[in-house]
Amino acid sequence: MYRLIVAIGCSLFLLSGSFAQEPADFNRINNETYRFYTEQKWDSLILLDKEEVVAKVDYYYLRMRLGIAHYNTKNYRKAVSHFTKALEFNQGDQVALEYLYYSRLFLGQHAQAALVREEFKGAMAQKLPPQKGEFFDRITAEYLYHRGTDEPLYEYLGDVLQPGQTGAQSLTRHYSNTSLSLVNMLAPGVTLQHTYTRLSKLNQNVYSNGTGGYYMGEQQVIQNQYYISPRITTSSGSTFSPMFHLLGIRYQVPVEASSGYQGGSSQETVVYVKETDFATGLGFQKGLGPVDLHLGAWYSQLNLANQLQGRFGLNWFPKGNLNLYVGGFLNGQYEFSDGREGMVRLIPEVLFGFAIANKVWIDLNATLGDMTNYLETNGMIVFNSFSEVIHKKIKCSVIIPFTEKGSSFYMGGIWTANSSEFYAFDPIITELTNTISYNAFSIYGGISWKF
Repeated sequence: MYRLIVAIGCSLFLLSGSFAQEPADFNRINNETYRFYTEQKWDSLILLDKEEVVAKVDYYYLRMRLGIAHYNTKNYRKAVSHFTKALEFNQGDQVALEYLYYSRLFLGQHAQAALVREEFKGAMAQKLPPQKGEFFDRITAEYLYHRGTDEPLYEYLGDVLQPGQTGAQSLTRHYSNTSLSLVNMLAPGVTLQHTYTRLSKLNQNVYSNGTGGYYMGEQQVIQNQYYISPRITTSSGSTFSPMFHLLGIRYQVPVEASSGYQGGSSQETVVYVKETDFATGLGFQKGLGPVDLHLGAWYSQLNLANQLQGRFGLNWFPKGNLNLYVGGFLNGQYEFSDGREGMVRLIPEVLFGFAIANKVWIDLNATLGDMTNYLETNGMIVFNSFSEVIHKKIKCSVIIPFTEKGSSFYMGGIWTANSSEFYAFDPIITELTNTISYNAFSIYGGISWKF
């Protein structure tokens, strides 16, 4: 009996100590954070933003003080997490919503900011009423010029063409690419992007029909493209982007034509051939604290090839804003053309970007791997030069915003290491012949206007 009384007494003593410790921790943390907040000592306040501190005491005012401290030091991603938590303690609080709204805007998360704006009431709703659907939300116009190579496609035609073998090979001289993009805002968090692109290209081309070979020093290729992608964003930070890209291609091919009289010899003429290719798929993005998760899966039919392409990557924002970011991605392709052995390609990619004086942004991107019929930017950009492969690609962009809403000029350059090989139409023939390696350069520029 005595032992039981002692045990109960010890338990009550320990429990009383724990209950006494919690108010002590609360008072100390509340007093310190309030003092740092009123004195605007944001760095000192941020030092208290630790898991063990929040685990002891977690309440509305603590989250607001920590969120405002991060907001004033431009770590908007940290600020978003605290204001979101503050709203769990005090749902509909207009102060927390206003800070959350501007944090989203400064992170470039306009769709999520529009969803926050839906919750404004009273004076805030009069100041920033809910956004309505707009036909013109953003328009972007871009021009790109690509310089390939004038290196001869062959030294002797017999080095390329084998007796009885059908196939073709192209080598890019140069091309121009013009695009116009329109974004409609259908509702807060829901947009629809349309992009029209026209490519005008000049190739060297050699073609074999099995009995003879034909060479064109200036083969013309015209490609008209239409891209459409709805973008659906949730308040939790998830974005779903299904897409469809249609390509209408016209290119010149040489054919034999009869001279029109008995006994006359055949003559060579040039005609245009039309083809229709497409790509479709889904992109996904999710904000996870200081990083963005990127996923994607696409299917395409380009240049007689069926192909699946996937993407996984993370984009890290170490300062919690757009002034510095680093990304790493792994892209994969699986080609399963009819009658040919399946082929897997892995294509790593890195991204680095930074701001200069909050006025100019520099974006650097490098990709390594055999990029055949390769898709970029959720399938909006297609690298589909026939019989040509990109092995390395380095891209540098300069972005200059000039309005508070987000309108900007941009310009940049792209270097690629490429190769061209003869493509045999017979799927049994897999050996690559007449490989030509060369470097190519592109320059581009555009304007993106946010209404």
